[in-house]
Amino acid sequence: MLERVYLGDWAYNAGIIGFIEIMLDGEDIASQNIITIGSNYIEFDRNNLKGFSDKFFKKAYQRYPRTDELLDLGNKLLQRLENNDFDKNLKQEISNFKKRVEGFSKLKQLVDSYKLTLPRNFNNVDAEQYISQIIDLLNANKQELIEDNVKTYLKNTSSICGDRSFLNRNFKGELKKKFFDDFEGPIVNQTNRQDKNHDCIFCGLRPAKKDALLDTGLVSFLGANKDNKNFFWNFKPQLPICEICELIYFCIFAGLTEFRIGQTKKFYFVDRNTSVLELYQTNKLFMEMMAKEENILKEKGILNFINDYLLTKFKEESKFRLTNNIMFIEIDLTSSVAPKLYGFSITKQKAEFINSNYDLLKKTTGSYIRIKENVLYPFSEFMQKFINNTLSSQFLSFLEYQYLNSQKPNSKIKTNLSPYRLQIYNMLIYKYLKSVKRGEDLMDEKWLWKMYFFGQELKKKFLESKAENKVTSLAYRLISALRIGDINTFMNLIIRTYMSYSMEVPALFVSCIKNEENFCALGYSFVNGLLGVEIEKDGEIENSEEVEENV
Repeated sequence: MLERVYLGDWAYNAGIIGFIEIMLDGEDIASQNIITIGSNYIEFDRNNLKGFSDKFFKKAYQRYPRTDELLDLGNKLLQRLENNDFDKNLKQEISNFKKRVEGFSKLKQLVDSYKLTLPRNFNNVDAEQYISQIIDLLNANKQELIEDNVKTYLKNTSSICGDRSFLNRNFKGELKKKFFDDFEGPIVNQTNRQDKNHDCIFCGLRPAKKDALLDTGLVSFLGANKDNKNFFWNFKPQLPICEICELIYFCIFAGLTEFRIGQTKKFYFVDRNTSVLELYQTNKLFMEMMAKEENILKEKGILNFINDYLLTKFKEESKFRLTNNIMFIEIDLTSSVAPKLYGFSITKQKAEFINSNYDLLKKTTGSYIRIKENVLYPFSEFMQKFINNTLSSQFLSFLEYQYLNSQKPNSKIKTNLSPYRLQIYNMLIYKYLKSVKRGEDLMDEKWLWKMYFFGQELKKKFLESKAENKVTSLAYRLISALRIGDINTFMNLIIRTYMSYSMEVPALFVSCIKNEENFCALGYSFVNGLLGVEIEKDGEIENSEEVEENV
């Protein structure tokens, strides 16, 4: 009998992705024949659910392989003991191993029942005997311990599942068998009793399962219980659910990307309602990126990482198209906080902009501004303003000021921004304002770099005349004029400065004086060049940024 499941809300979609992950068990989605992938649905035969219990427990155990980790650690310690490496450090590691054993409640029960102990002042022989006994105990009871690990992960570690089926704290029997009896067996054999009065409130395709409801016992952060009955008609908090949808919701954990920062465990899901295949591929990509860039996420936080993800995702698109309804969900239930949702909607025009300027955007990632205990990531701010249509040259002015302030002696502002990176931001903002927001033609990019080098040339004059202290002062005044669009003040400063050194004012300024956006982009290019030259210790003036290749 075929069953069809359509995309729904983000939690249901996460369950669909989790269900696919469990069912495929490592098979490639493109070559498998277990599940039919439709545009906005999946379809499968009930008979294909045979063996689902084994796959379910396998997938959950992969998230929390506590038993195998202890076995591996025990074998490594035993090997070192056999090599006569018993010293103070190894003794401490063995003590830590004992603590891990005692923290594994199911294993500790077995240890206590066999009266296995490690003396306080243990020696090499004591340690070897204790670890060998623990390893034997782990191997002899491995399946039971693995099932207990699964229960611990789903019930406590992830805090996503409630207390349905084998997760009920009062259940003491065989865990996998309980799951089989509650889910796989009745669905495959079609023995579940049906609610004759209600259809499933979620899919509407099947009759509800008798006495089955979506409550916090199924998903800890969803559902309705007796304590919130005031929100329901006739004070009956009942959300009837069918056996298939119940199983889908139970698979949510496998569709989420897990990430740990310190002692905090969080879960993420990327929701796209365009198609099942895109939803699946998007989350697979997100999982891969989270695994590769773990340290980056720890430093930047999820919002900035999301922007990196979007940048990579759009780069991979072979065709420009409208990309709507991308939703990032962050779940941190350890602090009893409801899931956080970050929503993004990218137009075709913006997707084209990201693709065509991908290399420039990539150069801006990784920058930061630290003000005391607070850290700002310019790329994250840039992308959010870009997405929200609030990006303007004012953002560039802000970055310029922060950079200048960071150069002051004993400044509380620390940043790895450089004049070169500021120039990249200048180019991106100019292109966005002209092509995306205004739909106008861009001036030649080489003009921006040419003006950048004009700024460097003026800086050299300052340095040659021992007037380097004037650089920062002039930069502040030029940025102030650009920030308010005061072209006259800007040009007066430029003309007076150039005349004082008997230099010719760059004609580029004059040619763009009637176009404010072009003029501002050139003006910021000049300022960035003015700031982009440093004096080396040997006294020679050298360009600190390798930008020649951009001209």
